[in-house]
Amino acid sequence: MTTITTARNRVITETPEPDDVLVQVILFGEGDTPGTVAGRSLRYLPISAYQECLDWAVAIADQMARPLYVVPLNHGDILNTERWTPYRDFIASMNDQQRGELRRIVVTTCCEIMRDCDDWHVRADAHDILTQLKVIHHD
Repeated sequence: MTTITTARNRVITETPEPDDVLVQVILFGEGDTPGTVAGRSLRYLPISAYQECLDWAVAIADQMARPLYVVPLNHGDILNTERWTPYRDFIASMNDQQRGELRRIVVTTCCEIMRDCDDWHVRADAHDILTQLKVIHHD
């Protein structure tokens, strides 16, 4: 674990590992009940945005009351913790029409990534997703 000290605060992070796929920035602030602290998570970003997230956290740290955390995540972190349970529960509660619409959005997005993205790693991930969804067939 690495701690980056700014003029009046800290950013805590870990160096990304080769199997990390996402990065998350966590801010702590006042909770809903007076005297409590609550974590607030920014949206998950691809691990390729790690340095951008770290730079942002360092730049904003002195304006925050508590330390910021920049957390790289791998598939194990995502699947073997409760972190993604709300998303899984939400998807499980969808009806067939909603799941079909979600699938259409995922397929369209992955196809656009394969067409437009300059990063071959990201294109390869999109290709793998389309293969898992049986949109791309290998003979």
